[in-house]
Amino acid sequence: MAAGGSKRTKEARRAPMGADANLKPRQMRGRTDAPATPVMIRERGVVLEDSLRDYIRQRVGFRLGKFAESIERVSVRLEDLNGPKGSPAERCALKVVITRHESVMVEVVDAEYRAAFDAALDAGERAVRRTLERVKTKARRRV
Repeated sequence: MAAGGSKRTKEARRAPMGADANLKPRQMRGRTDAPATPVMIRERGVVLEDSLRDYIRQRVGFRLGKFAESIERVSVRLEDLNGPKGSPAERCALKVVITRHESVMVEVVDAEYRAAFDAALDAGERAVRRTLERVKTKARRRV
């Protein structure tokens, strides 16, 4: 939060997610900005480079940081579908847990991890935005 007010700074909204995350439950943390929102990166059948991990945290923070107060955690799972044989097929599954709402889950298969992640994040951002706008619309109708 910005000093002296409840407005978040633009830097905090676009900061890499999970940079300052801790493992305390959401109820104890309260509403968090992007650096304090946990991002779990899991890999199956592949070893990720640190540069790709940093890229994932930066992109998640940039695309979903504006919704960080409503997000409990983000999980990114990367998996090699074909193993050592066959054509390259990499899967990226993105799960965004939204406070008091259903989770958003997106799965994309592509030839490269970065391309699969970018497509999953793009679709995930649209789904989170739709979910949160739907909640706002319902709240306006009740008033």
